[in-house]
Amino acid sequence: MKKLNLKWVAESIGDDYKNWKKGDTVLIQAQTGTGKTWFVKNVLLDYLKTGEKLLFVCNRTNLKRQLKKDLLKKYNQPIPETFEELDDITTIDDKVIISSYHAISESIKNEIYENENKSDFGLYDYIVFDESHFIFADASFNNKNRFAYQKIVKEWHPQTVKIFISATMQEIRNPIINCVEKNKKKGFGLDNFDIHEYSTGIDYSYVDVKYFKNIDVITNLIKNDTSDDKWLIFVSDIEKQANILMKELSENKCSVIKSGTQSDELNSIIKDSKFNKKVLICTKAMDNGINIDDSMLRHIVIMTWDQISFIQMLGRKRVDIDNAEEINLYIPKRFKKSFLSKLHNHNNKKKEIELLNNESAFYKKYDNDLKEFKGLNDVFYRDYKSGKIKINMIGWKRLNEDIKFSEYMIEAFDELGEYAFILEQLKWLDLGHTFSTLNDIGDVIVDDEVQSLENYLDSIVGDKLFTSEQQELSNIILKELITISKDVDYRTKKLKHGTIEAIVRSQLNLPYAVSKPKVEGKGEMRGKRYIIVSKLES
Repeated sequence: MKKLNLKWVAESIGDDYKNWKKGDTVLIQAQTGTGKTWFVKNVLLDYLKTGEKLLFVCNRTNLKRQLKKDLLKKYNQPIPETFEELDDITTIDDKVIISSYHAISESIKNEIYENENKSDFGLYDYIVFDESHFIFADASFNNKNRFAYQKIVKEWHPQTVKIFISATMQEIRNPIINCVEKNKKKGFGLDNFDIHEYSTGIDYSYVDVKYFKNIDVITNLIKNDTSDDKWLIFVSDIEKQANILMKELSENKCSVIKSGTQSDELNSIIKDSKFNKKVLICTKAMDNGINIDDSMLRHIVIMTWDQISFIQMLGRKRVDIDNAEEINLYIPKRFKKSFLSKLHNHNNKKKEIELLNNESAFYKKYDNDLKEFKGLNDVFYRDYKSGKIKINMIGWKRLNEDIKFSEYMIEAFDELGEYAFILEQLKWLDLGHTFSTLNDIGDVIVDDEVQSLENYLDSIVGDKLFTSEQQELSNIILKELITISKDVDYRTKKLKHGTIEAIVRSQLNLPYAVSKPKVEGKGEMRGKRYIIVSKLES
């Protein structure tokens, strides 16, 4: 347990919130667990004057549900028993309205296509944009983010205090500030609105970081874990990685949560901030907005590619900044070829987008083969008034940021070698100074498999092992212990006696010796070569 070098959000802001004026913009860089929602619920809401309203904008359905339950409890209102009833609630105590970035985008879309005016931010005295990084972070697959960006960031709302909160403010901060400054220069007559910035600081010293090569290492670690500790695993490929984990660990031990999941496990997380099984496997669907407050959660595996998702995923485990528990964090090494592949795909996508510079070529290709549009829907949209295809600038920015990062990582591998991505991830946590090759877990052998081999060796001690028996011993080692070394591939037809002994004694630390080959001098096996396994004194 340790006290982290962080401030609570309420502490970093102090009484300064009383100086916020209508038209002001507030930026709060808040490490997860530092009480950003607590500040809104217990300080800002209590400060509202009679008749004032606060709009709270979330980016995930599950966050909205958790927030609604907290506010219903705060204002002594009944809490619905079902998700459906909870989702129908949008206003609490006639002062707090809870919405989402998706809902804002849909409202603006209705304004454009149906002349409906449903997104008047001037109705609210305060608007809290929680997890505001979402606007850019999801732009690689959510084309509608451009609507939210236009309304939330680019437009000025003189009757409202806009509050942007995130643990990962780095991508959205400058666009927000730039838009505020541009609005000041437009001469609205009121240019005295201000930008207020606050930070809780950064301290991830409570995590003990280990590095791994592939998902098999994690499955074997969990197989060897006989404690009551729980594991939270964020995968980057739900179909491949989650399926491997489920197959190796069984459904009795694992739960999976992805987009659209409705389950008792998810309900438990929303209701009690705990999951029940030993292992919870998740995608980005749970990378923010859900809190897990469980002292049994001691292991977190994060397999994402970008900083924003990484920090948000780590933040799902609630940490008491005054008394933080140590967490084991496992991060993947990755390879240069993976970033080369990503860069190739990004650049191909960029070429297709730049084809729009030649409208004739562009429409010739896509008007006659719409399936070609697959994978480009985040950056292209059809303008309602002109009917022409245009570029979604938020998706375009996201793509260029991804290209820059891929290029950066390729150069990093050239300069730093195989641990380049590990070093990058440690930098995200301000833990670069903790790097050590000793934290590379390497291959992990399952304890049960070692015990099975030991039992077999006991059964053959002193026996003469001819070709067929040697082959059986080789097969057991190769089948059960395929990951015995990261440097040598032992998948041969039959292991040599010296190799068997090296594996058994040096790598598995089992007390057995293997003799050099001997020749049988009598009987029907006369002239055949054999080896003998003997057990050493402990």
